[in-house]
Amino acid sequence: MSSSVSRLVSSVCKKIIKPYSPTPISLRCHKLSYLDQMVGGIYLPLALFYPKLSNTWSNKPNNVVSQHLEKSLSKVLTNYYPFAGKLNDNISIDCNDSGVEFFITKINCPMSEIFNHPYFEKHNLVYPTEVINNQYTYEGSLAVFQLTHFSCGGIAISMCLSHKVGDGYTFGNFMNHWATIARNPLSSEIYPISPKFDGSFYFPPTKDEDSSNVSNNNIMPQREECVSKGFSISSSKLTALKVRVINDSQVQNPSDTEVVSAFLYQRAMATKKLVNSSSIRPSLLHQAVNLRPPVPKHTMGNIGSLFSILTKEEKEMDLAQVVSKLRKEKEEVKQKYKNAKIEELLPITLEQYRKANDLLVNNSCYDLYRFSSLITFPSYDVDFGWGKPEKVISPLSTSNPPIKNMFVLMDDKNRDGVNLTCSMKKQDMLAFERDEELLRFASPTS
Repeated sequence: MSSSVSRLVSSVCKKIIKPYSPTPISLRCHKLSYLDQMVGGIYLPLALFYPKLSNTWSNKPNNVVSQHLEKSLSKVLTNYYPFAGKLNDNISIDCNDSGVEFFITKINCPMSEIFNHPYFEKHNLVYPTEVINNQYTYEGSLAVFQLTHFSCGGIAISMCLSHKVGDGYTFGNFMNHWATIARNPLSSEIYPISPKFDGSFYFPPTKDEDSSNVSNNNIMPQREECVSKGFSISSSKLTALKVRVINDSQVQNPSDTEVVSAFLYQRAMATKKLVNSSSIRPSLLHQAVNLRPPVPKHTMGNIGSLFSILTKEEKEMDLAQVVSKLRKEKEEVKQKYKNAKIEELLPITLEQYRKANDLLVNNSCYDLYRFSSLITFPSYDVDFGWGKPEKVISPLSTSNPPIKNMFVLMDDKNRDGVNLTCSMKKQDMLAFERDEELLRFASPTS
């Protein structure tokens, strides 16, 4: 973060928030699952922006807002107790209730100044500095939070949760459970999903002495110097893309995720071709998949798989064809898991990762594009008592440095369009953001 940007921060206060109730002895040792062990120690960041608090809250002092969040956070940590513990190598988490870090800051600018910044440097102001600058090596608590007060009266609430403890689904359930408790502080039985950290039952961990080898087989990508930028696709533009797919393929009900992922992949490959002044380079699209079901919805942790499609020739770049490939792969993956026994879940998942790796290596792929979709996830429903957020900035879009060729898709506030964040090398982004076909359907969000 540049010094001119960091000067906007006028104060920082740090607190430690512990679970409201002590974790039972029977739950003190949380075993990591095999998938938890595979995942790197990156922190997943997400920020919620509330430009104007409801009338009930607008005139209350800043410390009252903070106390409201701190008390409800303490209560929700009773249910999500591994976040308040300490990682024990790559084997387990000691759920010792040591707590999570909670920062309170003031920023000397209106929230609009953050929104209008063309890239994501200023957005990082709403995250704890040490975490956002050291997302792969941070050694503090397994969950870190920041409440940011803007000069306009608005606030931002950011969360950075360790990927070792859970995935995006875990993240989403945590923040919605927290908000539910904040809105209803006197009730403890109102959230529909009671979390269970039993992922190791479905994906048994490796033997203790082998755990470091699993970690070295890290499924998170290598860090590279990249830039991130946001775009939005309106409801009408999304419909136009779907009509194109329906008219040119057998897929008559394409999903938002399929259409937007295929379109971005197509445009990224096309602009990469221009940058290198050559024919299309063999490329691979990775799409993350939530495995709930077949795993129960209340199971927290890393419960996911992936599927991949390969593109080697220019004729395969047609939008409808890419969507058809995505649908075919997705249906094949669903069938593999549909009737799987519990003991078959891990072998099937590892085979999916091996298959993706083989495609990458055997076809000498130059470019790998990673897609993660939070479409339909209720990010814009997170109401702590003062209304719903005006803007949500998605996980992994603010990584430092960002993850190369990473695309995160989210609903927009009205639930009829798509907001997306993409990270690329600077020269690739310069070509991508000027692509005429991209800009026919996607608008820069800054």
